[in-house]
Amino acid sequence: MNLVRVRSPFLITVAETGQIGSKIELFIWNQGTAEPISATYIFSKTIASTSQITNVYNVSNYVKEYIDNTTNNDASYADAMSNNDWCYFRVKRYKLVGSTYTELSNILYVGVNGYTQYSDGKQNSETTLLKYLSYNNSKKYYPDSTFSVGDVWQGVEALGTFSFIVEKTAIQTCTVTYSQINNIPYFSENLGNGVAGIFAFEVPNTYVVNGGIIYADGTKVTVTLSGIGTTINQFTYPICESKYTPVRCNFINRYGGWETLWFFKAQTNSISVKGTNYKLTQSSTSYSTVIGQYQSFNINGRKTIKLNTGWVDENYLLFIQDILLSETILLDNIPVTVKTQSTDLKTNLKDKNINYEIEFEYAYNLINDVV
Repeated sequence: MNLVRVRSPFLITVAETGQIGSKIELFIWNQGTAEPISATYIFSKTIASTSQITNVYNVSNYVKEYIDNTTNNDASYADAMSNNDWCYFRVKRYKLVGSTYTELSNILYVGVNGYTQYSDGKQNSETTLLKYLSYNNSKKYYPDSTFSVGDVWQGVEALGTFSFIVEKTAIQTCTVTYSQINNIPYFSENLGNGVAGIFAFEVPNTYVVNGGIIYADGTKVTVTLSGIGTTINQFTYPICESKYTPVRCNFINRYGGWETLWFFKAQTNSISVKGTNYKLTQSSTSYSTVIGQYQSFNINGRKTIKLNTGWVDENYLLFIQDILLSETILLDNIPVTVKTQSTDLKTNLKDKNINYEIEFEYAYNLINDVV
């Protein structure tokens, strides 16, 4: 599997001795649909000169059109990610010599809505069989009010999910194991048994509470693929919040997968309103004094919410950075944008107790003006 994060440029290069030009054919499709017979896009270029023969094509923006992250999966079991959360794309490279195009390569890729950083350098596809799309070996928290009546899951809240993508053969086994924080396994589930292909999964933490009181100190979830040494781990810990109502934040992170973060502490809700004021012309000099000389038109408003994480681990600086850079964010399944433009990334050494305050704006007008 060749994995590409399409929020950053992914460059296809053709530089063959003797070429006078090149072209690439780009085929793009989603899981659940057939690979197109004809190319979705065809690009061609001529060389600049006989000493500058390199042609470069950036395909990321075209692939990104086929990815639409709308909502994450709240199922109570490991389930496939939405077919629109990722896509396939195939690139065929050709060189042009004389009037003839000759195929050079034909490579299948998987695109996700993530990004690489400047410090990573030029993006190359990541060749892997098992790749986390949420943070690996991360430490996160969830509200232990989900333990509800008699330590039995009542389905009142969803703890959220973490996601990964895997390429497997029919005889390989992809296993998700839920363990107590001290590594004592409680439950295992095999995914995609007897089926070969590329699969993207969202794995919920609901077995945390299904296990009852044995998970009172936290849970470790492990994903493995038989025959390879790669392991994905996710650690979650309960927090008792008796004063405030926790808010769940789901967002697309740098890896292109859904990430879940809880804001536990104080929240502040605000409203801002905009309109246009016009001076009115009275109908006569014998005007009514209750009408006034000014009136507002096209009034509408937006709501904002300021949230606090509460005391969290130092690794939250990565989550906060990804929230600020994310294009898709949901608060309790309601779409928002980030209003906070900057924040300190805190460390235990300097800040001791770490809390982040982030302000969000709901991504719609209060008065329905959709036409």
